[in-house]
Amino acid sequence: MILIDYLYYQIVNFYKHFNKDGAEKGYGIVMTCGLPFLNLVFILMILDHFYGTNSLPSNKYFVLIYSLPFILLIGLRYWKFTSYEEIKEKVKDFSKTTKIIADILVISYTIISFFGLLILSLYVGSLKNTF
Repeated sequence: MILIDYLYYQIVNFYKHFNKDGAEKGYGIVMTCGLPFLNLVFILMILDHFYGTNSLPSNKYFVLIYSLPFILLIGLRYWKFTSYEEIKEKVKDFSKTTKIIADILVISYTIISFFGLLILSLYVGSLKNTF
């Protein structure tokens, strides 16, 4: 099992814990697609700012085109091929230490993805918009 599968499993469980509306699988797919997209934007911002590659387009909405392969591949994977129940069966067989390590990796990945992009965005924005 890959880290993205466990991330999807944990996101669906988190949503199930707070909301009982039956939309947890769709929410899990959207959030699982969102984190690799944040990583892609983070890498493009690093390349653009520090290495001057001009990899980011001038229009912010064109960045969404870069995310289409992630959305299609991850969304199709969890919508058609790999179900939540299959991942749940695999997670049942994990030992306690494996679950702890996987939880730490998922939490670290989520925090680094979100806050790394946020901090870099604030840094680059503050350099470009000096008053």
